Amino acid sequence: MSTGKKLLRWFIMLVAVLVMIASIAGIVGTWWAHNTATEVTLRAFAITDTAVGVVDAGASRAYDLVQRGRAEVQQVEETIVTVGGNIEANNPLLTALSNRIGERLAPAVEQIRTVLTPVTGAVRSVRALVDFVNAIPFIRETPPAVEDLETALNRLDETAADVRQINDTIRSAVTGTADRLTNESVDTLTGLTGRVDSRLAETQASVEAAQAEINTLQARLAAQRARLLLIYNLTAIVLTLFLLWVLYSQFAVIRHQRLLLRTGGMAVPEAAPPSAAAVVESAPAPEVPQESLPREE
Repeated sequence: MSTGKKLLRWFIMLVAVLVMIASIAGIVGTWWAHNTATEVTLRAFAITDTAVGVVDAGASRAYDLVQRGRAEVQQVEETIVTVGGNIEANNPLLTALSNRIGERLAPAVEQIRTVLTPVTGAVRSVRALVDFVNAIPFIRETPPAVEDLETALNRLDETAADVRQINDTIRSAVTGTADRLTNESVDTLTGLTGRVDSRLAETQASVEAAQAEINTLQARLAAQRARLLLIYNLTAIVLTLFLLWVLYSQFAVIRHQRLLLRTGGMAVPEAAPPSAAAVVESAPAPEVPQESLPREE
Protein backbone atom coordinates (compact mmCIF):
# COMPACT_ATOMS: atom_id res chain seq x y z
CA MET A 1 0.00 0.00 0.00
CA SER A 2 1.33 3.41 -0.91
CA THR A 3 2.11 6.05 1.74
CA GLY A 4 -0.61 8.35 0.38
CA LYS A 5 -3.27 5.70 0.84
CA LYS A 6 -2.05 4.96 4.36
CA LEU A 7 -2.23 8.67 5.26
CA LEU A 8 -5.70 8.86 3.78
CA ARG A 9 -6.88 5.92 5.86
CA TRP A 10 -5.35 7.43 9.01
CA PHE A 11 -7.05 10.73 8.21
CA ILE A 12 -10.41 8.97 7.79
CA MET A 13 -9.95 7.30 11.18
CA LEU A 14 -9.02 10.64 12.76
CA VAL A 15 -12.16 12.24 11.37
CA ALA A 16 -14.22 9.31 12.65
CA VAL A 17 -12.72 9.71 16.13
CA LEU A 18 -13.56 13.42 16.10
CA VAL A 19 -17.10 12.64 15.02
CA MET A 20 -17.38 10.11 17.85
CA ILE A 21 -16.18 12.70 20.36
CA ALA A 22 -18.64 15.23 18.96
CA SER A 23 -21.44 12.66 19.19
CA ILE A 24 -20.64 11.92 22.84
CA ALA A 25 -20.55 15.66 23.55
CA GLY A 26 -23.85 16.00 21.69
CA ILE A 27 -25.47 13.36 23.90
CA VAL A 28 -24.23 15.09 27.04
CA GLY A 29 -25.32 18.48 25.70
CA THR A 30 -28.73 17.15 24.70
CA TRP A 31 -29.52 15.94 28.19
CA TRP A 32 -28.04 19.08 29.76
CA ALA A 33 -30.30 21.21 27.55
CA HIS A 34 -33.21 18.89 28.36
CA ASN A 35 -32.68 19.26 32.10
CA THR A 36 -32.17 23.02 31.85
CA ALA A 37 -35.27 23.54 29.72
CA THR A 38 -37.31 21.32 32.05
CA GLU A 39 -36.12 23.23 35.13
CA VAL A 40 -36.81 26.65 33.57
CA THR A 41 -40.24 25.55 32.39
CA LEU A 42 -41.19 24.11 35.77
CA ARG A 43 -40.01 27.27 37.55
CA ALA A 44 -41.91 29.53 35.18
CA PHE A 45 -45.10 27.53 35.56
CA ALA A 46 -44.58 27.29 39.33
CA ILE A 47 -44.40 31.08 39.54
CA THR A 48 -47.52 31.27 37.43
CA ASP A 49 -49.28 28.79 39.70
CA THR A 50 -48.28 30.85 42.75
CA ALA A 51 -49.56 34.06 41.20
CA VAL A 52 -52.77 32.32 40.15
CA GLY A 53 -53.20 31.04 43.71
CA VAL A 54 -52.78 34.58 45.06
CA VAL A 55 -55.36 35.88 42.59
CA ASP A 56 -57.78 33.08 43.38
CA ALA A 57 -57.54 33.46 47.15
CA GLY A 58 -57.61 37.26 47.01
CA ALA A 59 -60.50 37.30 44.58
CA SER A 60 -62.53 34.98 46.81
CA ARG A 61 -61.91 37.20 49.83
CA ALA A 62 -62.62 40.38 47.87
CA TYR A 63 -65.85 38.85 46.55
CA ASP A 64 -67.02 38.11 50.10
CA LEU A 65 -66.09 41.61 51.27
CA VAL A 66 -67.90 43.24 48.36
CA GLN A 67 -70.97 41.13 49.02
CA ARG A 68 -70.93 42.16 52.68
CA GLY A 69 -70.41 45.81 51.74
CA ARG A 70 -73.35 45.75 49.34
CA ALA A 71 -75.55 44.28 52.06
CA GLU A 72 -74.47 47.08 54.40
CA VAL A 73 -75.17 49.77 51.81
CA GLN A 74 -78.61 48.40 51.03
CA GLN A 75 -79.41 48.27 54.75
CA VAL A 76 -78.27 51.89 55.15
CA GLU A 77 -80.43 53.00 52.25
CA GLU A 78 -83.50 51.24 53.63
CA THR A 79 -82.94 52.83 57.05
CA ILE A 80 -82.53 56.31 55.55
CA VAL A 81 -85.76 56.01 53.62
CA THR A 82 -87.58 54.65 56.67
CA VAL A 83 -86.48 57.12 59.35
CA GLY A 84 -85.64 60.16 57.24
CA GLY A 85 -89.08 61.67 57.69
CA ASN A 86 -88.72 62.21 61.43
CA ILE A 87 -85.23 62.63 62.79
CA GLU A 88 -86.27 63.61 66.30
CA ALA A 89 -88.24 60.43 66.88
CA ASN A 90 -85.58 58.23 65.30
CA ASN A 91 -82.53 60.03 66.55
CA PRO A 92 -81.05 57.00 68.37
CA LEU A 93 -81.57 54.83 65.29
CA LEU A 94 -79.82 57.32 63.05
CA THR A 95 -77.01 57.62 65.57
CA ALA A 96 -76.62 53.84 65.53
CA LEU A 97 -76.73 53.93 61.73
CA SER A 98 -73.95 56.52 61.65
CA ASN A 99 -71.87 54.40 63.98
CA ARG A 100 -72.55 51.36 61.85
CA ILE A 101 -71.39 53.15 58.73
CA GLY A 102 -68.22 54.27 60.47
CA GLU A 103 -67.51 50.90 62.04
CA ARG A 104 -68.62 48.48 59.31
CA LEU A 105 -69.30 50.02 55.90
CA ALA A 106 -66.31 52.35 55.70
CA PRO A 107 -63.84 49.67 56.93
CA ALA A 108 -65.41 47.16 54.51
CA VAL A 109 -64.67 49.47 51.56
CA GLU A 110 -61.14 49.98 52.82
CA GLN A 111 -60.66 46.22 53.23
CA ILE A 112 -61.87 45.65 49.68
CA ARG A 113 -59.24 48.07 48.42
CA THR A 114 -56.56 46.46 50.61
CA VAL A 115 -57.38 42.99 49.31
CA LEU A 116 -57.93 44.02 45.70
CA THR A 117 -54.57 45.82 45.39
CA PRO A 118 -52.39 42.65 45.58
CA VAL A 119 -54.95 40.79 43.46
CA THR A 120 -54.55 43.37 40.69
CA GLY A 121 -50.78 43.19 41.04
CA ALA A 122 -50.88 39.40 40.84
CA VAL A 123 -52.97 39.55 37.67
CA ARG A 124 -50.37 41.87 36.16
CA SER A 125 -47.67 39.36 37.14
CA VAL A 126 -49.67 36.56 35.52
CA ARG A 127 -49.94 38.63 32.34
CA ALA A 128 -46.16 39.12 32.29
CA LEU A 129 -45.57 35.41 32.90
CA VAL A 130 -47.99 34.46 30.14
CA ASP A 131 -46.10 36.77 27.78
CA PHE A 132 -42.90 34.97 28.80
CA VAL A 133 -44.49 31.56 28.28
CA ASN A 134 -45.73 32.68 24.86
CA ALA A 135 -42.08 33.14 23.85
CA ILE A 136 -41.75 29.33 24.03
CA PRO A 137 -42.47 27.70 20.66
CA PHE A 138 -45.86 26.03 20.13
CA ILE A 139 -47.51 28.06 22.95
CA ARG A 140 -49.97 30.88 22.43
CA GLU A 141 -52.00 31.77 25.50
CA THR A 142 -54.21 34.82 25.98
CA PRO A 143 -53.15 36.90 29.02
CA PRO A 144 -55.89 37.61 31.56
CA ALA A 145 -57.56 41.01 31.40
CA VAL A 146 -56.64 43.43 34.17
CA GLU A 147 -58.25 46.65 32.96
CA ASP A 148 -61.60 46.05 34.69
CA LEU A 149 -59.90 45.27 38.00
CA GLU A 150 -57.74 48.39 37.74
CA THR A 151 -60.82 50.50 37.00
CA ALA A 152 -62.68 48.99 39.95
CA LEU A 153 -59.67 49.54 42.22
CA ASN A 154 -59.31 53.16 41.17
CA ARG A 155 -63.00 53.85 41.73
CA LEU A 156 -62.86 52.51 45.28
CA ASP A 157 -61.38 55.84 46.34
CA GLU A 158 -64.52 57.55 45.05
CA THR A 159 -66.63 54.90 46.78
CA ALA A 160 -64.90 55.56 50.09
CA ALA A 161 -65.48 59.29 49.63
CA ASP A 162 -69.19 58.66 49.01
CA VAL A 163 -69.41 56.55 52.18
CA ARG A 164 -67.80 59.35 54.19
CA GLN A 165 -70.24 61.85 52.70
CA ILE A 166 -73.20 59.64 53.65
CA ASN A 167 -71.93 59.36 57.20
CA ASP A 168 -71.23 63.10 57.49
CA THR A 169 -74.67 63.95 56.18
CA ILE A 170 -76.39 61.63 58.64
CA ARG A 171 -74.36 62.99 61.56
CA SER A 172 -75.18 66.54 60.57
CA ALA A 173 -78.85 65.66 60.44
CA VAL A 174 -78.70 63.97 63.84
CA THR A 175 -76.90 66.85 65.56
CA GLY A 176 -78.78 69.60 63.70
CA THR A 177 -81.77 71.59 64.88
CA ALA A 178 -84.12 70.40 62.16
CA ASP A 179 -86.49 67.64 63.11
CA ARG A 180 -86.63 66.06 59.69
CA LEU A 181 -84.48 65.47 56.64
CA THR A 182 -85.57 67.43 53.62
CA ASN A 183 -86.59 65.56 50.50
CA GLU A 184 -83.45 66.89 48.85
CA SER A 185 -81.29 65.44 51.63
CA VAL A 186 -83.00 62.06 51.42
CA ASP A 187 -82.60 62.03 47.65
CA THR A 188 -78.94 62.94 48.02
CA LEU A 189 -78.34 60.16 50.52
CA THR A 190 -80.20 57.52 48.53
CA GLY A 191 -78.38 58.66 45.41
CA LEU A 192 -75.06 58.21 47.21
CA THR A 193 -76.00 54.79 48.56
CA GLY A 194 -77.21 53.74 45.12
CA ARG A 195 -73.94 54.88 43.57
CA VAL A 196 -71.91 53.06 46.20
CA ASP A 197 -73.93 49.89 45.64
CA SER A 198 -73.55 50.22 41.86
CA ARG A 199 -69.78 50.60 42.10
CA LEU A 200 -69.50 47.69 44.48
CA ALA A 201 -71.59 45.63 42.07
CA GLU A 202 -69.16 46.53 39.27
CA THR A 203 -66.24 45.56 41.50
CA GLN A 204 -67.93 42.27 42.34
CA ALA A 205 -68.50 41.50 38.64
CA SER A 206 -64.87 42.37 37.80
CA VAL A 207 -63.54 40.16 40.59
CA GLU A 208 -65.80 37.30 39.56
CA ALA A 209 -64.76 37.57 35.91
CA ALA A 210 -61.06 37.75 36.83
CA GLN A 211 -61.34 34.69 39.06
CA ALA A 212 -63.08 32.66 36.36
CA GLU A 213 -60.53 33.73 33.75
CA ILE A 214 -57.61 32.90 36.04
CA ASN A 215 -58.98 29.44 36.83
CA THR A 216 -59.47 28.71 33.13
CA LEU A 217 -55.96 29.96 32.38
CA GLN A 218 -54.52 27.72 35.11
CA ALA A 219 -56.12 24.64 33.54
CA ARG A 220 -54.78 25.57 30.10
CA LEU A 221 -51.29 26.23 31.45
CA ALA A 222 -51.24 22.86 33.21
CA ALA A 223 -52.01 21.18 29.87
CA GLN A 224 -49.31 23.25 28.14
CA ARG A 225 -46.77 22.31 30.82
CA ALA A 226 -47.44 18.59 30.29
CA ARG A 227 -47.18 19.08 26.53
CA LEU A 228 -43.84 20.90 26.78
CA LEU A 229 -42.32 18.28 29.06
CA LEU A 230 -43.40 15.56 26.63
CA ILE A 231 -41.79 17.45 23.73
CA TYR A 232 -38.56 17.86 25.72
CA ASN A 233 -38.44 14.15 26.55
CA LEU A 234 -39.17 12.97 23.00
CA THR A 235 -36.63 15.39 21.49
CA ALA A 236 -33.90 14.27 23.88
CA ILE A 237 -34.59 10.58 23.25
CA VAL A 238 -34.64 10.96 19.45
CA LEU A 239 -31.40 12.97 19.41
CA THR A 240 -29.73 10.46 21.73
CA LEU A 241 -30.69 7.53 19.52
CA PHE A 242 -29.45 9.36 16.42
CA LEU A 243 -26.11 10.21 18.02
CA LEU A 244 -25.70 6.63 19.23
CA TRP A 245 -26.21 5.47 15.64
CA VAL A 246 -23.55 7.97 14.53
CA LEU A 247 -21.19 6.56 17.17
CA TYR A 248 -21.74 3.02 15.96
CA SER A 249 -21.26 3.98 12.30
CA GLN A 250 -17.97 5.77 13.05
CA PHE A 251 -16.78 2.76 15.06
CA ALA A 252 -17.52 0.58 12.05
CA VAL A 253 -15.58 2.99 9.80
CA ILE A 254 -12.54 2.86 12.10
CA ARG A 255 -12.63 -0.93 12.27
CA HIS A 256 -12.84 -1.17 8.47
CA GLN A 257 -9.94 1.23 7.92
CA ARG A 258 -7.76 -0.65 10.42
CA LEU A 259 -8.53 -3.88 8.62
CA LEU A 260 -7.46 -2.32 5.31
CA LEU A 261 -4.24 -1.08 6.89
CA ARG A 262 -3.39 -4.55 8.18
CA THR A 263 -4.11 -6.26 4.86
CA GLY A 264 -2.31 -3.67 2.75
CA GLY A 265 -5.49 -2.28 1.24
CA MET A 266 -6.82 -5.67 0.12
CA ALA A 267 -9.90 -7.11 1.66
CA VAL A 268 -9.45 -10.61 3.04
CA PRO A 269 -10.99 -12.91 0.42
CA GLU A 270 -13.39 -15.51 1.56
CA ALA A 271 -12.56 -19.16 0.83
CA ALA A 272 -14.44 -20.14 -2.32
CA PRO A 273 -16.10 -23.55 -2.46
CA PRO A 274 -14.22 -26.06 -4.68
CA SER A 275 -15.47 -26.31 -8.26
CA ALA A 276 -17.00 -29.43 -9.73
CA ALA A 277 -13.97 -30.01 -12.05
CA ALA A 278 -11.61 -29.87 -9.12
CA VAL A 279 -13.72 -32.37 -7.30
CA VAL A 280 -13.61 -34.71 -10.33
CA GLU A 281 -9.85 -34.36 -10.75
CA SER A 282 -9.15 -34.97 -7.13
CA ALA A 283 -11.43 -37.98 -6.95
CA PRO A 284 -9.51 -41.31 -6.94
CA ALA A 285 -9.75 -43.45 -10.12
CA PRO A 286 -11.89 -46.54 -9.77
CA GLU A 287 -10.02 -49.80 -9.46
CA VAL A 288 -10.51 -52.29 -12.31
CA PRO A 289 -10.83 -55.91 -11.27
CA GLN A 290 -8.00 -58.14 -12.43
CA GLU A 291 -10.30 -60.80 -13.75
CA SER A 292 -11.79 -58.42 -16.32
CA LEU A 293 -8.43 -57.67 -17.98
CA PRO A 294 -7.47 -59.82 -21.03
CA ARG A 295 -4.59 -62.20 -20.49
CA GLU A 296 -1.57 -62.12 -22.76
CA GLU A 297 -0.72 -65.30 -24.47
